[in-house]
Amino acid sequence: MKHLQRRLKTMETVLTDPVGLVPHTRKWLEYWDRQFYLYMTGQDHNAIWLSSIAAYRAVMKCAGENPSSMVRRALCENNSQTASAA
Repeated sequence: MKHLQRRLKTMETVLTDPVGLVPHTRKWLEYWDRQFYLYMTGQDHNAIWLSSIAAYRAVMKCAGENPSSMVRRALCENNSQTASAA
């Protein structure tokens, strides 16, 4: 029984990221989109501490394709502030 529990725990760690979400699911993408938004807006400098390259790539792809992405909004806000300062 212990061997089976150990194998199950190993499989669970492979199937989830460090925050316990299954990679490439809607919930996972929404979570990391929010975390990158918090980081980019300066609200939480540690928000992306546990992020993976896969999370970064997925969020940036989503920001390019999805108008409701929080990261996309942060980028647009940053661009408008830069343009008004110039």
